[in-house]
Amino acid sequence: MGNACVTCVKYLMFAFNFLFWLCGCALLGLGLYLCFEPSMKSYASSSGDLQEYYIALYCLIGVGGLMMVVGFLGCCGACAENRVLLGLFFVFLLLICVIEVGGGFYAYMNKDELKLLIENSMTDAMQVKYPEEPVGSAVDQMQQQLKCCGSTGPAMWLNPKTSAFGIPASCCIEANCAPPDTLTAISKIFGGDLNIMIYKDACAQKLFEMLEKNIVLLAGLTIGIGVVQLLGMIFSCCLCIAIGRQDDDKAYI
Repeated sequence: MGNACVTCVKYLMFAFNFLFWLCGCALLGLGLYLCFEPSMKSYASSSGDLQEYYIALYCLIGVGGLMMVVGFLGCCGACAENRVLLGLFFVFLLLICVIEVGGGFYAYMNKDELKLLIENSMTDAMQVKYPEEPVGSAVDQMQQQLKCCGSTGPAMWLNPKTSAFGIPASCCIEANCAPPDTLTAISKIFGGDLNIMIYKDACAQKLFEMLEKNIVLLAGLTIGIGVVQLLGMIFSCCLCIAIGRQDDDKAYI
């Protein structure tokens, strides 16, 4: 009966570790996608020197890779019925949980500061570095894809730092249009003129809205991974206890 219980827990442990390994693959893939996907790279470039963005991606990739290693470690520990490997698996899994909870709590508590940082960095990039490359093409691509104009709206281009070139053509709703000068555009927008052919929304706000639309997917992925991690820790403890009792029974025989 004892052997049957150990075998059952062992296979359950292996199954959940394999699922955990797949979750690590998903996190690693998501991090690599956000790091190399052209549009996301474009948004990051147009938002200035966002070192925090890339640091977060590298942390995501690192956690995903660590989860893959830990999942493999748990599978080996379950198959070999090795209590040392199972103990290491539990410790690493607990460490990953602490990192994930701490990172999520920090991001939630500082979400307003992070939004302000992105908006200020985007404004600085548009006012100081536009139209220099690669920021110029990144800003143009972002304004066309998000259907926006300026980090805080078309009025941003009225700043003395940007008045030399005015509203860029990428703010135009229709292709190959000639954008109006900045003062004319601003006066028409505030005057309620609906015939002005440029986007009126702020790029920073449009970027935040795009990220918020995907928050449900990210939250679901996080909750799913958390459940798998919790089950993995429970099964590792159960298997360690079962293996210990089995060894004790063998010692008495």
